[in-house]
Amino acid sequence: MKLLFTPFPALKTERLVLRKLFHSDEKATFEIRSNKEVNKFIDRPIPKNISDIKYFIKKIDQLINTNKGVYWVIDYNNTVIGSIGLRHFNKDFTYAEVGYELHPAFQGKGFMSEALKEVLNYGFNKIHLSEIEAYTHKENKHSINLLKKYSFNLRSEKKDVDFKNNIILGLIKTDYNHLCSLY
Repeated sequence: MKLLFTPFPALKTERLVLRKLFHSDEKATFEIRSNKEVNKFIDRPIPKNISDIKYFIKKIDQLINTNKGVYWVIDYNNTVIGSIGLRHFNKDFTYAEVGYELHPAFQGKGFMSEALKEVLNYGFNKIHLSEIEAYTHKENKHSINLLKKYSFNLRSEKKDVDFKNNIILGLIKTDYNHLCSLY
């Protein structure tokens, strides 16, 4: 099996470095993943201590090493401020889901928009995905607005069977290419 994410695909934007998660990121990752505001719209176990993060980092490494996903920390001025990733690829790597989180101190400043733009470019132009979907809480207006900014459309016919409060938005490559032609 060819590993898609070896070497790890570090990405750069004007202000950010999207890079591999390291053990030296444990404290910052714990602060983000255990933050009450970050978890307001996410249904997942909240880490209780650094040991939970050590286990999480092992899971992320395994995800990457088995081509089941790619996970970037969002680094701003050598500070981890969030994460973004692609996962749940289909067998021919034409579909993936995007997920992201950002520390509240850095929200509303365009960082996630900048990171998402770069990840969409990577997904559509480097992996050659045909479609990227996002599952987000129906009341997470900031996430929904971010996705709509990048031409994601509501997939009302699809339901998240695991989390009834989620909605699904999707973006196909032709819509992404059209969006890029506007900039």
